[in-house]
Amino acid sequence: MRHAVNMPTATNASTQMRRVAMSVLAIGLSGVAGCQAGKPLAMSVTAIPTSPGSVNGDVLAPQRNAGQDIPQLRGFEMITVRTYEHARKTGGGSSSKIEIEGIDCVLESEGYSAAVKTPAEVRVPDYGYASRPITARCTAPGYKSAVTSSSPFNKTAEQRLSSGGQSGGLAGVLVVALINAASDEKKHDFAYHPITVTMNRIGCEKQAGGCR
Repeated sequence: MRHAVNMPTATNASTQMRRVAMSVLAIGLSGVAGCQAGKPLAMSVTAIPTSPGSVNGDVLAPQRNAGQDIPQLRGFEMITVRTYEHARKTGGGSSSKIEIEGIDCVLESEGYSAAVKTPAEVRVPDYGYASRPITARCTAPGYKSAVTSSSPFNKTAEQRLSSGGQSGGLAGVLVVALINAASDEKKHDFAYHPITVTMNRIGCEKQAGGCR
């Protein structure tokens, strides 16, 4: 007896190839992010629910009950927020990126928010593939307000790629990327990369280095 074989359609194959390409790019970007270090954290807080009807931190319960594809709350993730500015060296020349502390930032996402002074970390709900982007809005005297966002990334896929790259080089990365593309990301773990906010001083547009 012959068994039917489900062959991938052109659309599915294209989608999988895009996932592979994005996965390979992610391993490079994660390596850059992992090299960054900063000043000791000034505070650690838990995000405050802003949606009515949330229980035990399950801020997306109303959306789930309304039929949206949102899993049960898996737990919590930590996200850090740091603020920087580009300072020109004494005597002119090129500028360097330095971390600045004590900047007021408000982190907001669907169903919750948190107010911090940088550098800080915030404990936020973890909904895996359905986790929402987080936006940080930062203000300080003498600076323009700044906004930066962080979207959840596939932690499981990234860790697989990192392991594949260390053990098998580019070939290992490609093999793992194919595995990631074919697997069910709804079962994967997701997390957030740190939020880094660039602050510009008022009047920066009139300076030689301009605004960033």
